[in-house]
Amino acid sequence: MAAAFLFSAAALAQEADYFPLQTGNQWIYKGSGSTGASTLVVEVTGTEAIGGKEYFSVTGFPGQTLLLRMNDAGTLVIYDREEKREKTWVAFGATVGEAFRTEVEPCTSTAVIRTRQGELKSPFGEFSNALQVGYQPSCADAGLTSESFLPYVGLVQRTVTTIAGDRKWDLIYTRLGGFSVFTGREVSFQAALDAKEYKPGDAMTVRISLRATLAPPLQLTFPTGQDYDLVLQNEKGEQVYRWSLARSFPAVFRQFPLLGEKNWALTVTVPEVPPGYYTAIASLAVTGPPYEAAIPFAVTK
Repeated sequence: MAAAFLFSAAALAQEADYFPLQTGNQWIYKGSGSTGASTLVVEVTGTEAIGGKEYFSVTGFPGQTLLLRMNDAGTLVIYDREEKREKTWVAFGATVGEAFRTEVEPCTSTAVIRTRQGELKSPFGEFSNALQVGYQPSCADAGLTSESFLPYVGLVQRTVTTIAGDRKWDLIYTRLGGFSVFTGREVSFQAALDAKEYKPGDAMTVRISLRATLAPPLQLTFPTGQDYDLVLQNEKGEQVYRWSLARSFPAVFRQFPLLGEKNWALTVTVPEVPPGYYTAIASLAVTGPPYEAAIPFAVTK
């Protein structure tokens, strides 16, 4: 009976998706090292059928758009249009320690999976289940040296050797399946609407979100009992609605330390206004620097 619970490393690699390919998925990386700080935005923009196989178009990697798919063996492959063949990026099903051929870029030809339970420190946390790949550059002072992947997240860290020195890319944000999965240490403020167009009298639900993951905690000061406000403006910038206008708030001075994420939500009735384009401006009722986020929407008949 125990044999029924034993799985090969290749089977486990195929179970865990180390590079989720779905249109709309996005990864943002922060680069550091030899050429200074910069960012890289990688996104799955669509699909393309070639020879009866479906490939995902991935933009953002330097100088190229990649056509990627995961084959039945758990290998991430790249389709080369010029040579009309598939090239291996990472053989996720390979045995730990066994070298395999890779053609992810011209100056890298050999790779090996070092571990599937690697320790990883990244901008969005520490993990102990990283699949870590080591590469052997085939050019002098150029080529990949290592990559780390997390199951169901994708590539989270990459190191590259260049003539100017080593360079590292760290994942700081990812959107998978339409949802933000990971973000690095940051301060961000945003608002979201539950629709892109409304009719007068419709209920509009607004979510307001403040994220602060930098230590020490962010200190928010509210001079009254009001937490937030919402203003609707027309295309001329004229105010057509303000949530707080007909409300009163207790004179309660409050200080709120935030380390993490805080969400507020409110539902308002769309006012009787002419059809057209409008902007919802959400803000926090705090002293000091303003926290505001603007979202366009349409009003129809």
